[in-house]
Amino acid sequence: MTEFNILLIDDDEDDYLHIRDLLSDVISSKYKLTWKSTYNEGLAALYENNFDACLLDYRLGEKTGLELLVESQGKINSCPIIFLTGLFDFELDIKAMHVGAADYLVKGQLTSPLLERSIRYAIKQQHDMEELKESKAQIIQQDRLASLGLLASSLAHEIGTPMGIIRSRAELAESKAGNNEPLKKDLLIIVSQIDRITKLVNSLLHLARERKSDLGAAVDLNQTIQDVLNLLEHEFDRNNITLVKQFSKPYLVKAESGPLGQVLLNLLINSLHAIEESRKQGITKEHHVVLKTESINENIKLTVQDTGCGISEDNQRNLFKPFFTTKEFGQGTGLGLATSIKLVESWGGQISVSSKIKEGSEFSILLPAIT
Repeated sequence: MTEFNILLIDDDEDDYLHIRDLLSDVISSKYKLTWKSTYNEGLAALYENNFDACLLDYRLGEKTGLELLVESQGKINSCPIIFLTGLFDFELDIKAMHVGAADYLVKGQLTSPLLERSIRYAIKQQHDMEELKESKAQIIQQDRLASLGLLASSLAHEIGTPMGIIRSRAELAESKAGNNEPLKKDLLIIVSQIDRITKLVNSLLHLARERKSDLGAAVDLNQTIQDVLNLLEHEFDRNNITLVKQFSKPYLVKAESGPLGQVLLNLLINSLHAIEESRKQGITKEHHVVLKTESINENIKLTVQDTGCGISEDNQRNLFKPFFTTKEFGQGTGLGLATSIKLVESWGGQISVSSKIKEGSEFSILLPAIT
């Protein structure tokens, strides 16, 4: 027998006892009824999001169930709300419908079959709505990835030839540099960065086509980290941010050196921006970023932890979606983390985030270890 958790928000104990008795008469399903008698208690219970459906009374002391319905919008994910009232009021019925009520019932007309059917239909409709939202989100993501594929293809075509020319000229200049070691070193850096761009474009193409990367190989994690820090350490010094390094033990992981470096570079730049935003908000504590590696079972975990402004729960849910960004227009493409998670997953790894507003964020990358 199916069991449903139902929340009743009603300030009248007699109504609670009546509804409890009606639900106990239902044979086809079992109902666990939780009763909250005040507006604030009811709203707090709704936020717990542990209920299959909610029965909401219109009269709740100085406030109304309609106000509670409006306040809870967007803050509860999958709990349909059935509106209850003492007297039928068509205008109230329409208002309740427009703010998201799944049904509108008059208490004096309630019967056990009517209440059971209303709850059953509300739960099913909510389930169907969630599936529809998920399907719509997948279609939107596929459209975005199609756009990304077009962008990546154009990018590969447009920059491939000039990058090849720049690389060959840099190699030629390096061969003619003679004993000028600083110049040779600079030219070799140019060549390595061009190779990195080429690999990143290829990875972007893999992302857009949603194919598993067949380029994963043994990568020296410490060397990749150090290569990234060679590019960024001056930014930490310039911004007076302490960089805590906890990666002395050498590890080999399955990845691609260039793209993995780009993933880490993206996370570190995000940390710098988060700390900058935190300072703008008046949080002037001594800021730091911790870069840590550790072995966990057959995987290696790379962690980037900062003391920045933090990420809201709503934004965390969308963080890895293509084209999602919290930055101002023109300052972010919304592709950094979307590309990062696809790359990490293509190597058989995982990437996750935990964050608290005004406290900071922690991004963890789990990659297969190679021994």
